[in-house]
Formats: sequence, C-alpha cells, structure tokens
Amino acid sequence: MGRYAKFFTVVALIIVIWGVVLPRLATTPTVRNRNLWLEERGIDPAAMYYTDLPMIDRVLAGKPVR
Repeated sequence: MGRYAKFFTVVALIIVIWGVVLPRLATTPTVRNRNLWLEERGIDPAAMYYTDLPMIDRVLAGKPVR
C-alpha cells in the first residue's frame, strides 16, 4: 500500500467516525439521558474538562471536594 493510499485510508476512517459513528452514538439513550441530566442542572458539557468529571457528582450532591 502506498503512502498516499495509507493517508487517504486514515482520512476516510476519520470522516466515517466523525460523520457517522459519533452522531449515531449521540442518539443513544445513555448519551441523551446524560445530556438531559446536565441540561436540567444548568451544566454546559462543552465547558467541562476531563479533570472535572470525577468530582462533578460530589459537587452536585453537595459533598466536600478534596
């Protein structure tokens, strides 16, 4: 397989994942329920950093964060 063929294969794979797999994943009940839960609490999921995720449940439950 040539250099360009490998490159275009990777690009095609990224396009399929970004354009097909992720949008379908977003319609699953688990993702929809989590987004609804965040929306009800006024949390913007786009503003969450990966370092915030382990403690977000403790914050929302009113427990101290260490």
